[in-house]
Amino acid sequence: MCGRFAQVIKHEQLVKFARELRLQESSLQEEISFNVAPSHTVMSIVAKGDICYFGHFRWGLVPSWMKEIPRSPMINVRAESIFEKPSFKASILRRRGVIPVNGFYEWRQGDKQPFYICSKKEEYLYLGMIYDLWQGADGSYLPTMAIITTQANYLISSLHHRMPLILAREDIAGFLAPQMVDKKEIGVYLKPMLEDTLRMYPVSRAVNKVINNYPALLEEIEIEQEIV
Repeated sequence: MCGRFAQVIKHEQLVKFARELRLQESSLQEEISFNVAPSHTVMSIVAKGDICYFGHFRWGLVPSWMKEIPRSPMINVRAESIFEKPSFKASILRRRGVIPVNGFYEWRQGDKQPFYICSKKEEYLYLGMIYDLWQGADGSYLPTMAIITTQANYLISSLHHRMPLILAREDIAGFLAPQMVDKKEIGVYLKPMLEDTLRMYPVSRAVNKVINNYPALLEEIEIEQEIV
């Protein structure tokens, strides 16, 4: 699963994203959070027609047909059943997005020790997501998203049986393409990233508290020496 991640993206990196991915530059701003949690607003890359652009979504999918916002919106959706469930089917076909992150956190099931998973090359990871736009009775709008998950690869399976969908940099444009509405074509992208591209190490249990948000959360620790 995916319940926390880090999104620390400086303005110059946003400009680089815009140039490399041919995004429409609008309201570029720094996105800095070392401890993104459900209900937080997340910057993502989405597409409409021939234009890709930055969008901001609340983490926790609220399908547009719901009358009220649920207490616990869905933060993760399983790739294996995403085409079958009404809450997700329309979004995976027509409302896909990518979340650039520095890395994500996962907790070891036995002792709940947190680990940080990131790129071995210190590059961004690109998490696949779906989104929707909910409208309240008062006319208000709420754009929301959920991260797609797959079966864990060998590395992450030592912590958990699920992991977020991580797209290769060269697959982003294809995954976002609005004209791609065929299940088989989309399904090609819904697979675990190989473990040899990722690094995993233990981090402080301070990440457990959402209020904690600082660079040291990403630092590797010696588990035996940690002071909780």
